[in-house]
Amino acid sequence: MGTIWQPTLSDFDGPKYKAVVAALRSDIAKGTLEAGAKLPPVRDLAWDIGVTPGTVARAYKEGISEGLLQATVGRGTFVAGKTEHVGEFSKTFGTVPDQLINLRNTNTTNVGQAEALQRAIIKVGQAKADEYLYYPERDGRHAIYPHLAKWMEYSNVYCNHENLVVTNGGQNAIGLACAAVLSDGIGAIALDALTYPGIRYAVQGQRADLLGVKTDEFGIIPEHLETVYKRKPFKALFTSCNVLNPTTGEMPLERRLAIANLARRYDFQVIEDDCWGIGPAKVPSFINICPERAWYLSSFSKSVSAGLRFGYLLCPDDKVSVATRLMQTASFGVSGLVTDVAAELLTSGDAATTRRRVLETVSKRVEYTVNRLGKWDISWRRDVPFIWLQLPRGWRASSFTMACERESIIVRAADEFALNNMPTPHAVRISLNSSVPIGAYGDALTTIDRLLSSPPMDVDT
Repeated sequence: MGTIWQPTLSDFDGPKYKAVVAALRSDIAKGTLEAGAKLPPVRDLAWDIGVTPGTVARAYKEGISEGLLQATVGRGTFVAGKTEHVGEFSKTFGTVPDQLINLRNTNTTNVGQAEALQRAIIKVGQAKADEYLYYPERDGRHAIYPHLAKWMEYSNVYCNHENLVVTNGGQNAIGLACAAVLSDGIGAIALDALTYPGIRYAVQGQRADLLGVKTDEFGIIPEHLETVYKRKPFKALFTSCNVLNPTTGEMPLERRLAIANLARRYDFQVIEDDCWGIGPAKVPSFINICPERAWYLSSFSKSVSAGLRFGYLLCPDDKVSVATRLMQTASFGVSGLVTDVAAELLTSGDAATTRRRVLETVSKRVEYTVNRLGKWDISWRRDVPFIWLQLPRGWRASSFTMACERESIIVRAADEFALNNMPTPHAVRISLNSSVPIGAYGDALTTIDRLLSSPPMDVDT
């Protein structure tokens, strides 16, 4: 006999079949639906909750693809037992089990920079250990700023170093920029339809609305950005225009100029996230196109060291004091030890040397990956440590990630980057994780190629 289960779809957003899937996830997580419980037949549940049988069938199929459910011919559909699926928070910020090949997260590429870090830590420790007994400078002014401004010229960013605020990594810089933009009241922030999931946490932490904007291979489409603003005005646009994450694209100058014109016309800010900018940038930053309303943020995490937790935020002239105050309020600023180590890496040249070696290593792994998977529909760049794979007919992103996980490989589905109610392509992002030995990495690519060549039968109910 089937379990009596009648979800309330009004509690969930989106299309009805997605609402059913969301209800499944929720009730499984709460224990309302236990592993092994038999779900109602398609027609019975459809009648009970007032939807078509096709809607329930599609929801059950989606639940099976996600590993929430299991179906047995002649017996019915059941809640699946517990698996080693990675939780939502750890998917975004954490690690995966050691026995799995991690091609979803990209850590700092190890090119031997630990020796440079050691030298810097020893040098500043010997010179300034007494200073680290006390809180960081309250006014937030650091001797590192002129060196940091010079470092940013590699990324085609030219600035007044007095407009910089150092942060505890890139994620902190994202949250700080959003908080500063919204400091005068609750509003909305627009962003690419596909974007880094961490921005959602930062914006939602400020109780702001998220507005998705349609994109193509070059990023935000200006015409749709204007349409979104007219429908619901927003305070800022958040975008990663130098390296579009997850699609690897780059926004051309003409489009940046068009967006800057819209920002001036409708008086919204532009927050530019360049944390993936390992290679030199060719196109001017928004900070140099519309400096009176542009924010720029990046970090050492992809190019030097993720563990150092060193990031920076470049603010418009009239927002520096707001950002500095918010940073001081949240954490009394960044540790002096961190900023001094970062400054030593910059002034010694070790940071630039490490960045160059990281870029060389990433480029080699990109070439290796393209040689293995180049026959498929992939987007890639030599200076970006991930590829974007559009799946062939027969594969859905959810079912493909499940198939990879069964082979002990973890990749990232497109829907993890997508906002609710925005179109999601059948695609995955594959990180070229240099911490995975090349032998294991090559085997993983061979497995992925085999899976792509053998899509499951896709029979609609």
